[in-house]
Amino acid sequence: MRNILLILTLGAGALCAQPLTETRLNVPQNTIDPKLIPSQRLWRISVAALGAANAMDIQSSWSKHELNATLAGPNGNFGAQGALLKLGMQGGLLGVEYLLLRHHPSSHAFRAVSFINFGIAAGIGAVAGHNYTVPAPR
Repeated sequence: MRNILLILTLGAGALCAQPLTETRLNVPQNTIDPKLIPSQRLWRISVAALGAANAMDIQSSWSKHELNATLAGPNGNFGAQGALLKLGMQGGLLGVEYLLLRHHPSSHAFRAVSFINFGIAAGIGAVAGHNYTVPAPR
């Protein structure tokens, strides 16, 4: 399991790395649509809310019996394997959103995706709240 986590971490770092010789393009300020900025902020806040809800769900489920067989470990409890799967699903969702919004930037698209993220975060937060009421195994 450590090897898989190490490979994923190194792979993510390699994908995000930029060559030192590359320079960023300077975009003139008058080409940025001022109507997009509030929608982009809303999307970023929704991404943070989704991340916080997932972190809270992972923390509240750790070492407890997992009803979802996909996230359950070999002993039926939630652990590192389930956490990696949850984080992978969240990363995939955010990656698709990023690509969609990058190629079709509009305030309507940013708002729609933001409300989807807030809805998912609310559902995951409700599940996490329930998980805190479940006693941990002895």
